[in-house]
Amino acid sequence: SISNTREAIVDIIVDEEEKVVKLIAEMPGVEKTDVKILVDKNIVDISAEHGGKKYHTKVPLTHKVEESSAKATYKNGILELVFKLVVEKQTGKKVEVE
Repeated sequence: SISNTREAIVDIIVDEEEKVVKLIAEMPGVEKTDVKILVDKNIVDISAEHGGKKYHTKVPLTHKVEESSAKATYKNGILELVFKLVVEKQTGKKVEVE
């Protein structure tokens, strides 16, 4: 059977300066109230359905992010999801050579 669910076109932008990860997904033809986003263990699951348009995509994040920091906006068919990067402190100890 042929599925009428499309995969959203997704770009991931890592901004080391601002310490954020931006996920941008193109999903034209749906309303922002139709968009559902689930973040679990660095996998972002995005789905939307409106009339005959259906989108579903799972995006693995390669950077560690704070899941609770997620902010989403949807305008003109573009979903933008922004996460704060988890900044890991170095745990090693520097040893001076005498």
